[in-house]
Amino acid sequence: MKSLERYWFGDVALARPYLLTRILLGVLTVDVWLNLMPYGARYGVAAFNVAHFAWLDAFVPKAGFYMGLLAFTSVLALSQALYRPHRIAIALVAVTYSLAWACSLLDSAPFHYLLSLYLICLVFFPLEPAESVFEEGDRPSHGSSWGYVLLCVTTAIMYFYVAAWTAAEDSSYVLPMLSCAGYLIASAQDRAQVGSLRRVVPVFGVPPILFALIGPQGYMDGPWFRYTMIAVSLIVFTPAEVLDLFGRLLTKPGRVWAHDRSPDGLDETASRVFYASLAGLCVAPMVSSFIDLPGVKTGCALTAIAMLFVMGHGLYRTPRLRPVWRVISLFVACFAFFVTVTLTSVRAEYYRLAASDAEVRGESALAEELRSKAAHYGR
Repeated sequence: MKSLERYWFGDVALARPYLLTRILLGVLTVDVWLNLMPYGARYGVAAFNVAHFAWLDAFVPKAGFYMGLLAFTSVLALSQALYRPHRIAIALVAVTYSLAWACSLLDSAPFHYLLSLYLICLVFFPLEPAESVFEEGDRPSHGSSWGYVLLCVTTAIMYFYVAAWTAAEDSSYVLPMLSCAGYLIASAQDRAQVGSLRRVVPVFGVPPILFALIGPQGYMDGPWFRYTMIAVSLIVFTPAEVLDLFGRLLTKPGRVWAHDRSPDGLDETASRVFYASLAGLCVAPMVSSFIDLPGVKTGCALTAIAMLFVMGHGLYRTPRLRPVWRVISLFVACFAFFVTVTLTSVRAEYYRLAASDAEVRGESALAEELRSKAAHYGR
């Protein structure tokens, strides 16, 4: 039993869960904006739906609800990736993202199922700030993180099933099986007593990267699945010293700018900043008013409300500048949402699909209006 306890609760380099949290939340955000939102027009058409689970069949998600859910999930996820993620906020992201794909079989990508499992693991990650993870010292910071080990085991199980699938398709299952074994070993590398083992473990990162690059199209569907698995492999298998150096360089500007040297407690200045931050939470979602997609404005407003209720008390009791950085993270997330939608074909594709469905239903006037919007945003 002690060996099992050491495997699950032994020390890991804290740079690994720190970087995984930010990368996975960032990948989720981009995936929602670029891959899911364009197809939101398909939801609720003719009041027909088939959900992933029978108990959800009675619920028919309409386009406005689905798009609002995606806006809420993505903006909250990116704001958490930018500044000090909160455990309850990540739990909300896990629930809403899972609901987004589970409410309809229009979304049946294996990548989204795996990402939901990863989000559940993130809920149990040590959510330490950058100044604690990358504190000055001769060696990387270590700590217990059974959530990180769970993510590695989850990935190993995924590769085991991929190996079984490739074997059933008469394809080579060597790479996924090696990837499965590698993830089971890698989760214990940071506490290995034998130095040679720590030097060998990075070699096990080669099979999952190769499989992501050359694996069959039938399972690794779409580039984002492949990019995500490559990024996860690099973080899990890279030596802790190299990863710690990378993390220090990556977070140095944030650690310098966001470092709050003001004393704890509440004084007059802290109270003014707190209430100004509440006003900022109201203003930030207004950026979404210019996106012109159904449900998006409501979703972004609900994100601000969720941040207020989940983190309001903590913001009030912390040093005076911390609420400002929290609001800035929300504003940057909303602005990034606006820029992404403006510079890509998300809106044009959404209205093109909506016009196609309206034409099939015989709603010619509506179809023409939607086609004109698609043409406007497709310029």
